[in-house]
Amino acid sequence: MPQQTALIIANSILPAASILDECRGRAEVILCADGGANRAYERGLVPDYIIGDLDSILPETRAAFSEAKIIHRPSQYTTDLEKTLQFAVEQNLKTALLLGVTGLRFDQQIGNLNIAEKFCSQIKIEMHDDFGVGVFLNAPQTEATLHFETFIGQQISLFAFRGAEGIVTEGLKYPLNGETLEWAVRDGLSNEATQKQATVRVKRGTLFIYRVRDKKCHVTP
Repeated sequence: MPQQTALIIANSILPAASILDECRGRAEVILCADGGANRAYERGLVPDYIIGDLDSILPETRAAFSEAKIIHRPSQYTTDLEKTLQFAVEQNLKTALLLGVTGLRFDQQIGNLNIAEKFCSQIKIEMHDDFGVGVFLNAPQTEATLHFETFIGQQISLFAFRGAEGIVTEGLKYPLNGETLEWAVRDGLSNEATQKQATVRVKRGTLFIYRVRDKKCHVTP
């Protein structure tokens, strides 16, 4: 069976074990972005591939993962996460579950968001942390629609890093009806679900949708 979903581990803080296990259970292959292998080793995950310039992986980690395939990409013009996502695209993977992309240095978090947006038209991306899950709704030329399950009161934020037009929402407390969101102009921070299902449509542009986890259970992607 062709591999469809990759668990990609970057070199930052990984979420709780229950979230990690849930993502692991959905993935057919594990990819570590260089120092992300150290994080995987700490949490008992065994990668299939380790990708990057290999300047962050510790010797003991590399020894422990001797059976993992090393994809050495030394260029200093792209980050290890970017190299790993590019590898996933080259392998024709359909979905990337990104872990370890938030926390620690703020500039790197911004960089990770930029990289994820860069690849969201080539591979479906989910960004998971302890607090929620973020996905991209990409409408480069034609309207795009996302339907998803929610719970009453779930906080849902909408951001357009470059600008998104014709946004229509259903099932949210503060509805949008053909409106525009743009970075540093207008965003949709902490909207709220009023139903058990919600819909977001975008006429043109890319929208980042972040859903806060229920304290009692996980967000369903």
